[in-house]
Amino acid sequence: MDENFIIRIGTELEKEQMLKDYPYMRDVIRKDGYFLVAKNDDTIVGCLWAFKRDIPAPIEQNEIFINMIEVTHSNLRCKGIATAMLKEIIKIAKNENVYQVRAYCDIRNIPSHRLWLKNKFSISPVKMPDDTIAGSFVSYVL
Repeated sequence: MDENFIIRIGTELEKEQMLKDYPYMRDVIRKDGYFLVAKNDDTIVGCLWAFKRDIPAPIEQNEIFINMIEVTHSNLRCKGIATAMLKEIIKIAKNENVYQVRAYCDIRNIPSHRLWLKNKFSISPVKMPDDTIAGSFVSYVL
């Protein structure tokens, strides 16, 4: 496998293949939404699933919420694949005139936090009632 890859909207067949190969993705990928794939030759090496929703606040805006972003081949991480998928979903969000692109990141996922920072997402820690930090909401305002 070389390090050349393309990012595009995935097909239903590709989505079903990813759900078969990575059963845990069933918890985060649903029927509708945006399914992006990163392909190297004929191999899917990463995917992103997001959906459009109203912002849960007293304003008339919406967002694209990234429910999953993953580079499935560990030897290809830190090669720009996740960044390329983020740029593509931001491009889609701009075309759809949404207010922001947002996601949640577990506090233990340091590589993911670095990805968000590198791509100019703001990071807002989620503080629990017992004062622990569970994770972060990350946002990119368009």
